[in-house]
Amino acid sequence: MPNKSVDQQTLNLLHKAFEIVLKQNKISYNKIGIAEEGDQLLFLYETKEEKVHVFKWSKLASDGMSIGTLAQSVLTPIIPQLRLLS
Repeated sequence: MPNKSVDQQTLNLLHKAFEIVLKQNKISYNKIGIAEEGDQLLFLYETKEEKVHVFKWSKLASDGMSIGTLAQSVLTPIIPQLRLLS
């Protein structure tokens, strides 16, 4: 993924994987999104109060990972924070 754009299908698959991980961890949300910004990917998390929180990670760190593994590796460290926000 380094220095090349992520196609829409991959972003959609990542979105679905993030939904699954959040559901498994009983994290509620109003909306979520996955976006690309330069050499980073962004996880946008909107609370029920309509506040948006952005979590970023490097596309380079994601290179070669499966979609499910990537979703787990990004979300697992922030699950406690997401619980407080949800």
